[in-house]
Amino acid sequence: MNVPVGTKALILSKRYYGVLSKSLESIDIERYYSILYFLNENDGCTQQHICNNLAIDKTAMVKVIDYLIKAGFVDRKVNPDDRREHFIVLTKKGIKQTESIVTAFKALDTQIFSTISKSDKDIFIKVLCQLTNTLKELPSNDLFFNYKKTAKPTKKNNTLKL
Repeated sequence: MNVPVGTKALILSKRYYGVLSKSLESIDIERYYSILYFLNENDGCTQQHICNNLAIDKTAMVKVIDYLIKAGFVDRKVNPDDRREHFIVLTKKGIKQTESIVTAFKALDTQIFSTISKSDKDIFIKVLCQLTNTLKELPSNDLFFNYKKTAKPTKKNNTLKL
């Protein structure tokens, strides 16, 4: 397919998260898997740390964290040394559900790389990181992606209900 690399990356991302979402239908949350995965490795970090590492706007992050708090997955803890700063921590429910999310990410990564040699995988990851770092240095506008869950196909005609 002769399309820009960004379009290829977008298609890969949409398909990846579509498969991931399908594999996680049984858990008690329908989005924000990457944030919970990140918190699994960085529990107790600041909202700003999450924003910086996952390229999420600060304003959007407030809404995401509010959603995750309401769903019972995370809590905000005030930094005792700086009351303006909040640490985001997984709750017991968040830890339990995040185990499934981490497992699903790892299983999907294993599956999609199953026909790729380790050296090709390593090169792919290295090039992806290089492209990301190069893009960080270029002037850009902030883009916001909607995390809403998409409509499911109806059984009757396998088309999307809107």
